[in-house]
Amino acid sequence: MCFRWKTCIYLSFLAVMYLSGCQTPPPPFKPVVTPVKPPAIKKAQPYIVKQLDRYSVRDWKYIVIHHSASESGSATEFDKYHRETRGWENGLGYHFVIGNGHGSKDGQIEIGNRWVTQIDGAHAGVQVYNHMGIGICLVGNFNDTNPTTNQMASLTTLVEYLQERCRISSENIIMHRHFRETECPGRKFPYYKLLAQIARFQ
Repeated sequence: MCFRWKTCIYLSFLAVMYLSGCQTPPPPFKPVVTPVKPPAIKKAQPYIVKQLDRYSVRDWKYIVIHHSASESGSATEFDKYHRETRGWENGLGYHFVIGNGHGSKDGQIEIGNRWVTQIDGAHAGVQVYNHMGIGICLVGNFNDTNPTTNQMASLTTLVEYLQERCRISSENIIMHRHFRETECPGRKFPYYKLLAQIARFQ
């Protein structure tokens, strides 16, 4: 009799456990995931871009890349040379100079007077490219060495800015040697790497 009574209690307990769902562990928790578009994050603009935004621009068609073919230099040094030795009234023939740490800071973008006043360059040796081409000179001799990482980062930033501001296509980002009998901007200049990194405007 006692055995039957214990058996009834045990079966009743199992029935309660079954009905309450406690006989097995609960299934693993699966959170409901709703796709949410991440908020747009505005890329911080380099300080140079804020400086460049101050100037009005005229029509430009090309971006012409040069090297200084020297181990050191700066916009001030080149300006003095162009005025005193070349006899150029407007001085520095380039619109921009990008330093390598010897003469100016590594990767520093120096804005020339020709960009500020939006006048022709004196960098190409061919009138159409002086008139319609923005001249950028990287300090260094890229027949012997590569541009520094900072120089290439600054060049990429500058070229992308000029492309967008002046609506210049990637096909018109050219090296000096594309139209003159020269090695400028040097055999080790990574031209195709630059093109791969910049936005492409048609």
